[in-house]
Amino acid sequence: MVTVFLLAGLAKLPRRDEFERAVLNYDLLPRSAARIVGRWLPLGEVAAAVLLGVGVAIAPVTSFLAILLAVFIAAVALNLLRKKKMECGCFGSSGAPRQMTWWVVARNALLLAMTVLILASPPASLTLWPGWATAGSRAVTNDEAAAMLITATVAVLAALVAQESWMVRKLFAALEEAAT
Repeated sequence: MVTVFLLAGLAKLPRRDEFERAVLNYDLLPRSAARIVGRWLPLGEVAAAVLLGVGVAIAPVTSFLAILLAVFIAAVALNLLRKKKMECGCFGSSGAPRQMTWWVVARNALLLAMTVLILASPPASLTLWPGWATAGSRAVTNDEAAAMLITATVAVLAALVAQESWMVRKLFAALEEAAT
């Protein structure tokens, strides 16, 4: 989760104008609010990832990320239901336009589930100083940490492969249609 938000925020920071346009495309906020979100959300994502990564304020940061993910899920789902064709802007603007799909909702739902798990049982090993550990936190064993890392890596890779496969199928279908 730290990596996802760090990469997402860092990808948007140098292109905040493009991200502002992406936020405006959702048609959910007044123009002035969308501009503020477009300007500050990437910095918030990076700050949250860094704080979570070094173990500072795990519960508040994870709560912030859970709220962000819930808002992202609702915004993407609403625009998919509106049949609006647009990029989600999740990782900044890529060179090639990528339409948002239900995969974005599924990915964010998985990330939201991870935040809920962290909030339900915050691991003490993610905290730099024991005084910052939240009540009820427990240490994570090396085996558990390795299992979480492997599971998260496999899940992200599987989601990326599935998304790319879907995009390639769409590309081939469009090429076949253009050839006929």
